[in-house]
Amino acid sequence: MAKRASKANEASVSQPQRYGSLEDNNSVAHEEHPEPPPYSSPVTAQPSLGSNQQRPFRYLSNNPSLPNLDYSKYQIPECTVSKDGTIITYHRPLCSDGKALAQFIKEQAALPPLPYIRILGGSPRDLQPDFDVRINMLRYFLPTRPSTRLNYLKLVEDGQLAFRGKNTQTTTPNAKNGIEDWARRFCSENSSLKTFTLERHITNWDTSYIEGQIRSLIAATGYTNHVTVTFPVRYSKITVQPRGEGFIATLFSPILEKRRYEVARAVWPYATLPPGLESEDAGRSCAVQTEEAWWRDWKDVLKLAIVTRRHGWVTLDDILEFRMSPIEPQIPKNPWGYQ
Repeated sequence: MAKRASKANEASVSQPQRYGSLEDNNSVAHEEHPEPPPYSSPVTAQPSLGSNQQRPFRYLSNNPSLPNLDYSKYQIPECTVSKDGTIITYHRPLCSDGKALAQFIKEQAALPPLPYIRILGGSPRDLQPDFDVRINMLRYFLPTRPSTRLNYLKLVEDGQLAFRGKNTQTTTPNAKNGIEDWARRFCSENSSLKTFTLERHITNWDTSYIEGQIRSLIAATGYTNHVTVTFPVRYSKITVQPRGEGFIATLFSPILEKRRYEVARAVWPYATLPPGLESEDAGRSCAVQTEEAWWRDWKDVLKLAIVTRRHGWVTLDDILEFRMSPIEPQIPKNPWGYQ
């Protein structure tokens, strides 16, 4: 770890809700190998669909506390959102117009999901945990300059198993014209049991290192109860599907083949390569800062939040308050009241 920390690039690019089941959240995908070269260049936002022009603001670059994103595009027409943030839209043009669907997928791929860290103290069966804190990690996947972002849209490769219009994974058919071809195929399907799914995928983030540091910090406070550390990702999946055709579709759905298209991923890397000494030797660089630098920034306020039994978000405001206070916050000697 010492060798790893010594080589870390500090900044390689300029730059309370009710306690519930952890299964309500999507977990971050941990990649053991680097992603292949992007199918296309880093994704940038394109003009919105006409039906998305509803919010009175677009890019909020004049607000330094918010990432520079077009938040109006997060508003998807005729959609539902599940507890874990999975989005389903029934907007008819996206099911029948290939050009509209291709544009929608490109537009949504240019928007990041919401990754965060959740740290829970106590048994998952407890109605009230000892602490339940969250840290929003979105800003660490977005460099200050949009031109240096690492995200890209990746399509299924020839010969790769995937849902290509059937209810089972196959290696055919292939698409010659990228996302436009897949969108056209989906929209030409004459079925009410078809779905087209885009997944926003987090990669190259060393969650194992962060979890290890968090667990060591909590153990040092004397806490002996159960600790759960997860890395949920909200708004990571968007599915386009037509509305069911009522009773007939419900009646015959068990015997009809579902037409599933899962051929596109929006890849959002934390760094250019996955964690590891070999990656660092190869010049691994992070979108904003290394995991070690992140931990140095957050460990003190995180410890304070845990021993004071925080339920809710720990934010940059907590870091500012901690560092600007003339008197260092006092950590209780026996925060858990153990005898």
